[in-house]
Amino acid sequence: MFKYLFAMVIPVCIFVYTLSFMRWAGRKSGPVASISAGALAVISLLVSGATLWRVLT
Repeated sequence: MFKYLFAMVIPVCIFVYTLSFMRWAGRKSGPVASISAGALAVISLLVSGATLWRVLT
């Protein structure tokens, strides 16, 4: 379990960075860009988590 949590550090950092981009895109381009970036952030975190869970456990 500790290996999984340690391995998830990078995907969580990417998730936080993408959420920051989501806020920026919402101000500059509008709600469609913001929703798209948010969906991408959630999907990438879920896929990374599932893949690492499968590999490490």
